[in-house]
Amino acid sequence: MTDQRTTLQTVAGLHGIIMAWETEVGVIQPTYDYAVRLDEAAARGGVATLRTTIVCDRNCDALVEVSAFREVAITLNGHIISDGSPRIEPFGNSFAVRLVKGENRLELGVTVAEVNPRFLARVIAPDRSPIAAVTEVRPHWRAIPEPLRDSLPEEARVSLWHQWNDLCNQPPRMRLAEEDAQAWQRWRGEFGDKLRELIGPVQPLTGGDVQVLSSEKMDGYRRDRILIPTERGMDVPAWLLVPDRPNGAGMVTIHGHGYVFGETVGIIGDEQSEQTLRRYNFAYAARYAERGYTVVNPDLRNFGVRRDDERRRRDACDLAALRLQQFGINLIAGQVRDLIACLDHLLTLGHVEPARIGATGLSYGGRLTMYLAALEPRIAAACASGSLNVFRERLTIDSSCAAQFVPGLLTWGDTPEVFGLIAPRPLLLELGTVDGTSPEVFAMEAYVQIQRIYAAAGAADQLAIDVFETGHRYNGAVAFDWFDRLLLAN
Repeated sequence: MTDQRTTLQTVAGLHGIIMAWETEVGVIQPTYDYAVRLDEAAARGGVATLRTTIVCDRNCDALVEVSAFREVAITLNGHIISDGSPRIEPFGNSFAVRLVKGENRLELGVTVAEVNPRFLARVIAPDRSPIAAVTEVRPHWRAIPEPLRDSLPEEARVSLWHQWNDLCNQPPRMRLAEEDAQAWQRWRGEFGDKLRELIGPVQPLTGGDVQVLSSEKMDGYRRDRILIPTERGMDVPAWLLVPDRPNGAGMVTIHGHGYVFGETVGIIGDEQSEQTLRRYNFAYAARYAERGYTVVNPDLRNFGVRRDDERRRRDACDLAALRLQQFGINLIAGQVRDLIACLDHLLTLGHVEPARIGATGLSYGGRLTMYLAALEPRIAAACASGSLNVFRERLTIDSSCAAQFVPGLLTWGDTPEVFGLIAPRPLLLELGTVDGTSPEVFAMEAYVQIQRIYAAAGAADQLAIDVFETGHRYNGAVAFDWFDRLLLAN
């Protein structure tokens, strides 16, 4: 039989994504990551017309959300919901609609060159839960024909797809239930303890000598290469940038997957390194040093001088995470341990004030900024770039890296809960409108939950988001001045 997913409720665990579309060239199906590739559907002037029918058993309110802040015209039952004008703001891709009993015709006009490379669309309830009134979505998603199932009852649930969908449908057990201060205090203690239990020990060695391997005078600061002992049999190499006139603040800067050797401190190696630096605006460690911050920037495990030569294998940090899991060791614990060792070293320098230390990073660096600030209260303010998404979504795509995940976390929480542990301290999130790693429907889903936690903590004004019209990069247009206001005041 051909395994069909006909109802929105069946795919609700996958975020209510509509799984197939009628187009001018026929029905297109999603790829491995549940997104649709629009190049084949762009039959007329670069605009793809996508249509689907949503069947309801009663009238109900809903949200239509698409993974693009601009150039998507939306029509529902002949009424214009969006004319495709840019809405570069949080929730600019979310539209309140009224579904009616019976068939509802949804049509999208998508300018292919302007949208997220992984285009998604969904219809969900106003609270972003499944819509009970929806009974069917057409066209259907059809999985690979499996003749071996022909002898089974139609309702048999035998595939891992069913198991995955059911798991995703279960909300995290430790999601904040009530938005009040007492509930938040209880939640912070309980979820914080659970996260520490899942990650494992992260405290580095103490009392070891930090070696200075080299020192170089730059324009406005000194750039040292240092080696910090962090655990038995493991040291962390790092760059230490010391301004000529320190402003009293410190910064832990964390590189992402594009890092080869020193790009975040402004070192340009080969042509590929130079392209990476320009593409990602990657030299943010150097920019903070130029502003007077004392900066420590470690080579993460499996990056820089710590990357083993396994070029014929898959992503080295992904492989390392899977290997370590076989010994009950979580790579995240090691990364956070190294970052805490760097933080400890900043505080030994004498000119960095303990209450004026920030953390920031792009991509994998944004993810580790999340973990570090959630677990380490000495981080006074954090800015995470290119990492505003949910792990349930990340696990559906082939490019996801095991080095980001904490085994067992999704039973209890997701990225919004981990980011939420930073409250009430200031948190800035950077989001590019065409960042393929953070489609807006998932970024906004995460942001809604983070907002709830900050509001319950009485710190709604300490959460900020910078939405900008580029892709996966460190923007900095808000971040640099934002850190100045928070860490240099008084």
